[in-house]
Amino acid sequence: MIIRTIEQELRDRFFKGKAILILGPRQVGKTTLLKTILDGKAYLFLNGDDPDTRQLLEGAGSFALKQIIGEHTLVFIDEAQRI
Repeated sequence: MIIRTIEQELRDRFFKGKAILILGPRQVGKTTLLKTILDGKAYLFLNGDDPDTRQLLEGAGSFALKQIIGEHTLVFIDEAQRI
């Protein structure tokens, strides 16, 4: 496995009440990195490549988003630019 220099910095930034965006070229391991960091933690994974997920989230208001997120404190939206 490739050790990412940014991994510890990401771990340190979790639970600070802020969104974390990870940007980069396709196929460089962004999703794999986050799944590694989140291993063993409860989180909601939403994939913007999935048509059902896009339909669920497009135009969703605050009430709908609260229903979707539920009790999760970690929400991971992969391919968010597609939504």
